[in-house]
Formats: sequence, structure tokens, C-alpha cells
Amino acid sequence: MNKVKFKLVAVGVGAVFAVVLFFTLLKIETVEGNEIGVLETWTQGVVAEPLHPKTHLLFPGFTQKLYIYPTSTQVFVMNDTPPRLEQVAEGRDSDAYLVQSIEGQDMWISLTVQWRIDPAKVVTIHKTVRNAIEEKLIRPLVMRAVKDEATTRKAIDAYSGPGLVALQQAITRRLTDPKFEMGKRGIIVENFVIEKIKLDPSYISEIKQKQVAVQATLRAMEQTKAAQAEAEKAEAVAQADLKKRVVEAERDKKVGVLEAEMKAEQEILRAEAEKKKLVLEATGTRDAEVLRAEGILAVGKSEAEARKLNLTAWAVPGAENFVRVEVAKALAKAHSNVSGYLPSDMNIMTLGSNFTDAVEKVVAPVKALEGARKR
Repeated sequence: MNKVKFKLVAVGVGAVFAVVLFFTLLKIETVEGNEIGVLETWTQGVVAEPLHPKTHLLFPGFTQKLYIYPTSTQVFVMNDTPPRLEQVAEGRDSDAYLVQSIEGQDMWISLTVQWRIDPAKVVTIHKTVRNAIEEKLIRPLVMRAVKDEATTRKAIDAYSGPGLVALQQAITRRLTDPKFEMGKRGIIVENFVIEKIKLDPSYISEIKQKQVAVQATLRAMEQTKAAQAEAEKAEAVAQADLKKRVVEAERDKKVGVLEAEMKAEQEILRAEAEKKKLVLEATGTRDAEVLRAEGILAVGKSEAEARKLNLTAWAVPGAENFVRVEVAKALAKAHSNVSGYLPSDMNIMTLGSNFTDAVEKVVAPVKALEGARKR
């Protein structure tokens, strides 16, 4: 019985010892969400694959060591701004970078770099730099890029305005270029800012004087442009007024011509109407006269034809004697009431040697007329 108890106690003690030994050999490491881990072991050395954010169990723990690197954005500065309690930037204050411009002027450049570790290259950083990344890697590469760009420019161009912007953009392109050494070494530059550039006070005074002169020149140019614009405006107004007047004159001229042409056409139409009226009146008169003449001619022809027919009616055998008798009667009748003008003893016999001869003389003209008509 005692032996059984002893065995149970021994097993329990062994189990406790085993548990204690297990947890003694086990190491628990947690990689936070903004971190990346690099593992070193006795057997493998630096493990090629980084440890991503989570809790890792290392066994046996005493043969493995985990190095933690932040992957969140960090700030590196080179400036002459005194440190503040809330400042979180790495780097050295009172350490603006001194370079010389292309003409030899000193320029103290205060700058800020936002950067972070590339998780895919954290093992490379661990093997080559490990600690003091800012001093060993970032500072030298930033100084190199700034110097390469700043020393090729004039101080007056880089000091402010578009020149300062162009300098900052050029340095940013170099630092963010994957082919630049910064990217190859595992540092991702998110942003680069030139806070300010400090120059020699005497040179600044000279720059200000030049700027004043430039501003005066620009102001004079703007005034000249304004005056030219005003003159062009006045000229444009004058041209517009002239054009308006010319258009109005052309319009009045055309209106006058049209009115004159209209009046002339009206006069022509009036004259033509008057002419047509006169022609119609003359034609009417002529036609009336022609008709009247034709009527008279028709009447004469009718009377002549009637007389001809009448005479023709008498142109029959034995009619001559009847005519002579009728003429005699007519003459007798005509002379019956005549007194005082003719001799009292005048009669038909007076016209001829005898009665027949007198009648023949009276009828002869009639016969001659009838003969002429027959011919």
C-alpha cells in the first residue's frame, strides 16, 4: 500500500516537474499589429521569413530570440528647432544640414522625412543595420540626396517660391525612387519636406533688394499692361463706334438709294400708265374714227348700191322714154312755182331743139354714169 502511494507521489512530482520544465523551456512572444519580428535560433541563425503580428510559441525558448521592429510611420528631422515634450521625431535638433549653393553661398536646410520599414526587407535591415537605423542608414542617404540637388542650384532660386518647391520635389523623387539605395536597403520614404532654408543675413538683404526690384519691375509691367489694356479698350470702343457709324451710314445710303429707286420706279410706272392711257385713248379715238369712217363708207356703199340697184332697175328696154317722161314731169313740177327768175316762155324745149333732144340732154349724164359703173 505504501509502495503504491509512493509511486503515485513520484508520478505526480514527475508530472509537475515536467510541466514546470516545459513552461520553463517554452517562450511566448507577441508581435503587435504595427510591428514585424525577426527570429534568430541556435540552429538556423537568422530565420529568412519574418514573424508577422500574432502570439508566437517558441520552444525551446532559450535557443531562440525574437527581435521586434516597428512598421508604422516614423519621423526623422534635421533642423534647428528645440525639442518639445510632445515631439516624437527621431534625429538631432540644432542640426540643420549645411550645404553650399552653386555660387558658393551657405544654405542651412531644415528638413523632415516620414519613413517606415519595408516588412518584406526587415530581415535585410536586421542583418545590415539592426540598431540606430536613423543614424546609420537614413541620415547619410538623406544628406546625399539633398546635397546632390541643392548644390546645383543658386541660393536665390532655392531660397523661396517656385525654386524651393522644385528643389523639394527633386529630392522627394530621389528618396522615393525604388532604385535609390534607400528603397533597396528596406526603407520606404513616404514624404519629404524642406521646413526652411537659412541664408547669410547680408545675402538675404541682397535677395530682398533684388526681389523689391523685381516686384517694382513687375508692378511697372502690370501698370504698362493695364495702360495698354485701357488703350486697347478705348481703341476697341472707338472701332466699335466707327463701325457702328459706318454701318449706319451704309444703311442710310442704301435706304436713300432704295427710296430714290422706288420713287423713280413709281415715276416710270406713272409715266407708263399715263402713256398706256394716252395710247388707249388714241387707240380708242382711232378705232372710233375708223369705225365711224367704216360706218360712213358702209352707209355710202349702201346708198350707192341702192342707187345702183335703182338705176339698174331702170336699165331695161323702153325705160329711157319713161325716164324722159319722168324728168319732164319733174322739171315741169320744179318750174311750176318759179316766177320772176326764168323767162316766162321757158320750158323743156328750151334745153333742146325738140322735146326728145331736151330729155336726152337731161338723161345723158345718167347714162354716162351707168356706163362707167358697168365698165
